Amino acid sequence: MIPQPPVPAGLAWAELGGDQIDAVLAEVFVRGVRCGLLDTGTGGVPAFPGHPQWLLAELGDGRITGSCPGGTWRRSDTPPTADLSAPSLDPGTDRWRILEVLVFGPHTQIRLGEGARSGWISADAPVEVPPWLRPRDRSFLLQGWNGPDHSRTLEGEVPLAVTGEPSGNTAVLPAAWADFTVRSRRRATSEGTWLTVREYWAEDPATGAVGVAFHRLTGVRTGPKPTGPLLDPATGDELPHGRGPR
Repeated sequence: MIPQPPVPAGLAWAELGGDQIDAVLAEVFVRGVRCGLLDTGTGGVPAFPGHPQWLLAELGDGRITGSCPGGTWRRSDTPPTADLSAPSLDPGTDRWRILEVLVFGPHTQIRLGEGARSGWISADAPVEVPPWLRPRDRSFLLQGWNGPDHSRTLEGEVPLAVTGEPSGNTAVLPAAWADFTVRSRRRATSEGTWLTVREYWAEDPATGAVGVAFHRLTGVRTGPKPTGPLLDPATGDELPHGRGPR
C-alpha cells in the first residue's frame, strides 16, 4: 500500500472536468474576459466573486502573463508587449505548448497541468484550523533593475509593466512597477513589486511533524511589502514583527 500524503489544513480543492478546462482557456485566451470559475467556485470550493485576477502561463516557448482587475484581460501577448512574450495561445490547436497555466485571485486559484489535460481549483476552506496549522501569507520580491531606463509601467487602464531582470532577460509583469526601496521611520519597511503566496500546512499523523503541503498564488502587488519579515535597512537583518530599528 502506497502511503498517502497528509491533507493540507484549511484547503478546499476540486478537480476540474474537461468542459470546465475548456471554458477557462476560452475565457482567458480567446474571449479575453474574466474567468467565471474563479468567481463561482465549484465542487465544494466556495465562491469569491468580483476580485482582481492574474494570469501566469508557462509554455514550452515562453511565458504569457496578464491582469484582469475588472471584466477584461490585458495580456502580455498583445501589443505593445507581444514581442516580449510567448505567442498567443489558441486552445484549439496549441495545448501541446502548455506546461502550466495559473489563473488566480486573492482567494482562489486554478491550475491547469501540462497540455491542459487536467486541472484543479483551490481556495480557503470555511473550517477552523489549529493555530499551528493555519495558512500563512508570504510575499516575494519580483526582481528588476531600478530606474526608468530598466523598468517602467505601461500606459493603460489595466496595469502592466516591463522590467529588465538581473539575468539579462526582459519580463512583462501583470502589475504596475515600483523600484525596490527600504525605508525606516521608527519601523523598517521595504517597497517594491511583489508576488504573494498563501502556504497551507499539514501534520503527519504518525510522527506529528508539520510542514508546508501546498501553496496558492494570491496576487501581484505594488507598494509596501504586504507580509513579514521586516528588515533592518542598515544591516539587512530580520526584525521581529512590530519592531523597527532602535
